[in-house]
Amino acid sequence: MKIKNRNSIISKIVLALLVFFGITAGFQFRSGAKKGENPIPFSLNVSLLRPLYASADQWGFVRGSANWARGNSLFMDDVIGSIQSNAGLVLLASGTNGISQPNFSTTTGTSFTISIKLAGSFSASSTAYTGSKTFDNYLELKLTGSTSPDDIALQFYWDNNPRDPDQDGALVRYRLQMLNPSQDGGSSADIESYVYMPKLTDVKYDPATHNNVVQGLVQVYSWDDKLANDNEISLHARHGRVILEEMDNRTVFCFKALVRIDSTANLVPSNANAGLCSGSASDEYYKLAYSQKLTGDLEVTAKSGWQEGAITSGDGNLCGLISLNYGLFNVNGFVKDFVSAGSIPSGYVPATRVDNLYARIGTSGKSGDTGDDMNVLWDDLRKNTIDNLDVVFEASPPPFD
Repeated sequence: MKIKNRNSIISKIVLALLVFFGITAGFQFRSGAKKGENPIPFSLNVSLLRPLYASADQWGFVRGSANWARGNSLFMDDVIGSIQSNAGLVLLASGTNGISQPNFSTTTGTSFTISIKLAGSFSASSTAYTGSKTFDNYLELKLTGSTSPDDIALQFYWDNNPRDPDQDGALVRYRLQMLNPSQDGGSSADIESYVYMPKLTDVKYDPATHNNVVQGLVQVYSWDDKLANDNEISLHARHGRVILEEMDNRTVFCFKALVRIDSTANLVPSNANAGLCSGSASDEYYKLAYSQKLTGDLEVTAKSGWQEGAITSGDGNLCGLISLNYGLFNVNGFVKDFVSAGSIPSGYVPATRVDNLYARIGTSGKSGDTGDDMNVLWDDLRKNTIDNLDVVFEASPPPFD
């Protein structure tokens, strides 16, 4: 495949940046019962799970990813805060049986049973850690009248303080096609978001910034099938993981993403049904890493790449042909790309730090060797891990089954 112009390649890359996790209509739940009969005085704002779609220009997903991550975190915070501030709901939902309310309808017309159990013991597996972890609280949305795990639209597990490194954090799983079938009916992906505070024993020093690289909260997002049928990328980007980290006492935000695109994706007309690269017609992998300052003008330094059939640590080329690196952004959005390491302004995160972040794509990452005792592999971006992602929903705990 010859590169006739830079924009033709970028337009294809941009497609991949626009399709991560798309609940396309926000809604809240309203009870079908009379007000005096409603045992759950509680609204659930699932619209917070929706990211802001990136603009259709260079490096579009860099611009939208932080907002998307914040939305997922706010959903968890909103649920936890709403429950903790409602003494009556806490009393009703605590204990063995919890509380359940059928016939909660969304603004799209889907009817669910919402169930909440607090102060219990609820085990759940995840793609972000090995085995199972046990959480204090549980919330579920299931199609009304069903007893099958296949009809669960959302499961949310959390400990009372997800930021406590001695607790297991919070885990939410959801199915787009069930939450909003009228607009996300083409999705068959199960999506998972895990948040926790690593309990680490070592603190590393970064000579480039003269700061201790102190690990903060971690968020891991994964999916395991097509996101929709509306374009080639949403249909064929069937496996992916996004990792977000708070660093340097919450003054720097670090991001990594790895997305597998099926080899049959039709991204370039002259290279029909062979993805973006004109090589062996294997599955292809989109890679992105960036670091953002959380002070000042929110400067971002980003690095990306696209490979066929393999994931080579540190390779920042698009199909081995061209490199956009590095990309720069600030509070106003995109600044420029094709910036050399030595030309990155002093106010931005230096290239060496972003290179180290990017180099973990394709590896088990730092979570396997930093003294984390929580039995997790949240930083795992190996090819085999992404290829075999499988988000699994647990059976409802009794008496909700």
